[in-house]
Amino acid sequence: MRAEDVGARTWLYAGLAGWALCVWILAMFGMGGSIDRLGDDPSLRQALPEPSAPGAQRLGPMAQYGDVAARPLFTDNRRPQPFVIDPMGEAEGASNDFDYVLSSVLRTPALQMVILQPAGGGDPVRVKLGDAPGTAPGWVLQSVAARSAVFAGPEGERSLELRVFDGTGGQAPTPMSSPIAAPGPGGPASAAMADADMAAPRATGGSQPSQKADEDAMGAAAPADAASAAAQQQAAQEQVEMIRRRIEERRARLRQEDRARSGQPANENQ
Repeated sequence: MRAEDVGARTWLYAGLAGWALCVWILAMFGMGGSIDRLGDDPSLRQALPEPSAPGAQRLGPMAQYGDVAARPLFTDNRRPQPFVIDPMGEAEGASNDFDYVLSSVLRTPALQMVILQPAGGGDPVRVKLGDAPGTAPGWVLQSVAARSAVFAGPEGERSLELRVFDGTGGQAPTPMSSPIAAPGPGGPASAAMADADMAAPRATGGSQPSQKADEDAMGAAAPADAASAAAQQQAAQEQVEMIRRRIEERRARLRQEDRARSGQPANENQ
């Protein structure tokens, strides 16, 4: 085999084998056999630092700090104020002070919050999932559903149902009477005509003019009934539209308040 036909890998293996052979021969002649630890040399040791003298006592006797108790720093008049710390009493008072009504529920992928209204009246309280009302710190909001919320406190879990509008307060609704359907095959006019036909005497001769007069009267009353029904239907539609606008305005106000708390710019179109 000619030398020019030898590959680079073969030359690498040959070099490694030659290096290993040289190391083995040197080891046979005693390479590495004379390695030993040096003896102790006191001149190489470093002296330890000398300890410093203890400093003077920084705190003086207790009598030196009498003004701290006689003139407290965090009071307005710099005079001692009596106070009592009773954690158990505060916890009991907070647990018995949970008297709220669930007025609104807000559920989004990033936020779940409810709005509580004190049962005795007052400002509404906003509570996020996992938080507690300020006046009832022992009651934590555990879960929020579409029309209910569950709070957990010292007395266990308490579920609040969404308050339903009972008709008191706000603008009075448009008065409506009983709906009257338009005249037709099943309308009041047809029923009245049927009652008139049944009440009419089932005789011939003189009873026919009276029956014809009753039918003419019912035909004249039918347009008036249709106009009244149309007016009542329009009033009902206006009332429904007014309620829908109130709901949209309240939802928009809640979205603006939520964005203001989260620091996002308000956008009425969303």
